[in-house]
Amino acid sequence: MGTKRTTDQPAPPRQCAAVVVEDERGRILMVRQGYGQGLWGLPGGVVDPGETPLQAAVREAREEVGLTVTLTETVGVYLLQGGGWPDIQAYVFRAAITSGMPRAADPAEIAEVAWTPLSSLPARLLDDAAAALDDLRAGKRGAVRTVRRHVWMGDIAL
Repeated sequence: MGTKRTTDQPAPPRQCAAVVVEDERGRILMVRQGYGQGLWGLPGGVVDPGETPLQAAVREAREEVGLTVTLTETVGVYLLQGGGWPDIQAYVFRAAITSGMPRAADPAEIAEVAWTPLSSLPARLLDDAAAALDDLRAGKRGAVRTVRRHVWMGDIAL
């Protein structure tokens, strides 16, 4: 028999997915949000109902930066907590470009796209991007860990 969730059990966290794309010089494709605090992060977003995190990562790369990508490995899975938002399970995948040139597809969502060396990332990073890029820099693959948000996200709608 299936297990039924009772009302006293917490709902599972929402999910998001993002991609780490590197160019031939080893720079990381970063996006700056066109809303809220204008934070930098990786191309990605919320996993839609009926969609897997892998499908969401590919879709978000296309929607946010106009790229068709192939996922090549899992960088990490991060449970984001705090910062005025509910918990979110973030999946971050390494990806290779199969077609397209990076661009801000919707300026209201993405204000800027930039190739950034891993050694000099922007100071105002989303916490999931910071965790994934720290793990990448440390040579970790497939990391699974909880990340405490350092950025107050309470004013941004989910």
